Formats: sequence, C-alpha cells, structure tokens
Amino acid sequence: MKRWPVMAVSLAVAAGAAALWLRPAPQPSASAAQPGAAAASRAPVDDPAARAGTAGAAATAAIELASTDLYTVRSGTIARTIPVTGTLTPVERTTVKTKVAGDIVELVVREGETVRKGQLLARLDPTDLELRVREREAQLRSAQAQLAQAQRTLANNRRLLERQFISQNAFDNASSAVDVASAARDAATAQLNQARKALADTRVAAPMAGIVAERFAQVGEKLPADARILSLVDLSRMEIEAPVPASEIAAVRIGQPVALSIEGIDGQQAGRVARINPGTQAGTRSVPVYIALAFAAGETRVRAGMFAQGRLALQERRDVLVIPLAAIRDAGGRQFVYLIDDGRLAERDLRVGLRDESAPAGQGGVGLAEVLEGLQAGDSIVGVNLGTLRTGSRVTISPSAAARPAATPGDRPQP
Repeated sequence: MKRWPVMAVSLAVAAGAAALWLRPAPQPSASAAQPGAAAASRAPVDDPAARAGTAGAAATAAIELASTDLYTVRSGTIARTIPVTGTLTPVERTTVKTKVAGDIVELVVREGETVRKGQLLARLDPTDLELRVREREAQLRSAQAQLAQAQRTLANNRRLLERQFISQNAFDNASSAVDVASAARDAATAQLNQARKALADTRVAAPMAGIVAERFAQVGEKLPADARILSLVDLSRMEIEAPVPASEIAAVRIGQPVALSIEGIDGQQAGRVARINPGTQAGTRSVPVYIALAFAAGETRVRAGMFAQGRLALQERRDVLVIPLAAIRDAGGRQFVYLIDDGRLAERDLRVGLRDESAPAGQGGVGLAEVLEGLQAGDSIVGVNLGTLRTGSRVTISPSAAARPAATPGDRPQP
C-alpha cells in the first residue's frame, strides 16, 4: 500500500520531462530581428529630408489651362435688359374694295406681287356707267339751254319794263325763272360729275405701294359696292407688340433702341420703342409696348407674322469693368473668381453690379457682369466654369483649346 504514492510521483516527473523535451525552441521577435526598422519608425516626422520630398511632389502638381479658358479683365458696356417677344405686323395694311357695283372684267395682280401706288389692280364692267354719263351730259345740255332762254327773256323784259310796257311783277317772274334755270344747270353739272366719278371708279387703283397679300374676288364675279377685292401690305415698316411687366414700365421711354432677332433672318435687326399703351392688359398686368422696325424697300426675307425676340435695355453703363458670368463662383453667400496671381491660382472675392445674361462674352460664351470691387483692368482670371480648382497650384498655359484641368474628385461644376 505504501508503494502507490511513490509510483504516482514518478509518473508526474516523467510527464513533465517529456513536455519540456517536445516544446520547440523560441523564435526571435520581429522587432528584435529588425532593430533598424523600429528605429526608423520612431524617427521624427518633421525630418528636413521628408519635407523636401513633399514639397517637390506638390510643385509637380501644376494645373494646365488652355489659353481660351482665361479672360483678361477690361472695360466695356453693360446694360440691364428685359426680354421682349412678339410677331411682326405691318404698320401700313389696307383692303382694296369696290366703290361701285359691277362685274369684274379684269384682275391684273395676284398674291405676292409688288404694286406701285396708283397702279391699276382691277376693272369693272363700265357699260352701264358710260350710258349714265351720256344721260347726265344730255340733261346738262338741256339745263344750259333753259338757262339761256330764261336769260334772254329777262333781258327783253328789262327793256319793256323801262318803257313801262310790262308790270314789275312780270319782270320779277322772269328774273326768278333765270334763277331756277341756273340752279337746274348746277344740279345737272353735279350729276354729270358724279356719273363720271362712278365711271372712273370702275378702274381700281392701288391706294399705296406694297405687296398683294390676298385676293378675295375673281374675274367674272358680280360685286356690290364696298365689296373686298384684295389686300395690300407694306413690309418696309413693321412693328411688334411686346408685353412689358408693369414693374419695369417706368424705365421704358419712347425712342429707346431694341436689338431684335427675327426667325429665318440672320443677324440682329435694330428697332425702337414707338408707342407705349396707356393701360395694362387684363389678367397679365403687363403693358403693351410697340416696337417699330424699318426695312429696305428691296428686302424680300421679312414677312408679316414672323416671330421676333430681343432685349430692351432699361439701364446702360459704359466704361465699366466687365467679366463673363461663367467666371463667377458662389459659395456660401460669397462671390469670387479664380485669379492667376504670379503664375499661381488664387481666389479673389468681388462685388458685382449689373448683369446682362444676353451679352456676348467672347469664346462663344454669353453673359456679362459688372465688377464693382475686387478686380482691376488687366487681371487674368479663369473665364469659364471648370468646377472647383485647387488654389495655390502652379498654372501653365497651353495654346490648345482642348486642354482642361481636372476638377477635384467628387466636385461638380458650379452653376
């Protein structure tokens, strides 16, 4: 019984010896094996050599801009404008009508033809009116003969009265007969003139120079008096009716110039404010403004009803600093531009005045703004919207218009 404890102790000692013999030898740690790396990791971060490397990398991160991306600040003219639109309407337009009834025997013009003032346009059958003229001529000759007879009778009665062969009453009757015959002659003369005028009215002439716009009758039709034959328009003088907000009408003046673009016609046409309506239009609360345009007599491109649009200058300033609207950036209520200062990109705050969103800004851009503070004439700025750029970067100029600097990742071009 006493040998069991001795055997247990022996087994425990043997197991411990076996475990020590089978355990692998310890490996040196990574920090112990590489003391140089640990020392390097503990080197100061503001080492002069490290700073020099970082500066060199930053110096190579230059922004390349095309020459067309830049804009040189300069003086110019800018205006506050409002848009105006309308359709062209001829100032002179008339409808040619018959003055007498009759059958159309000739109609010498058609739509689109140019006519002169006084040119023959149409003829009505004159037969009935020619006969009427002859009748009136005969009536006039009869009245003239009756007047001559009454005048001879009056002369004879005057001599008889002087010899007291007739009474005063008989002489007065003869004198009255002369007056009646004279009035009858005058009436016959007026009727003859009226008949001749009606005969002349069978020849319809152009009351104005212009172009035939529409024909309402054809040869052979019997027309009553005051019937429409055709219409004429004068395309050399046109106007448009453009609504202007009541809040802006106080700045509109007669004679103000307006630059208009007409559909189908290249270039801009010069117009002027000719009239201003005294009241507002119901519903829109706008005031109609009439803008007049003049064209050369031989102008064949303009037509009535064409759509025209333009801008009316309400306020104009000359010899002020202007920059493209696309160059201005808005960030948190702050307006600035990217300025090229000593070859590097910098932000420059500024204050703007008038804006003209339709003025040409060069390089195909549209829109100018007046600079009140922040820039000087001759400053070079980024004149197009290239998104957010890295300030402080060195700027190089490329003559190629295709070159564009890359925006900061995640940034979008600002409006």
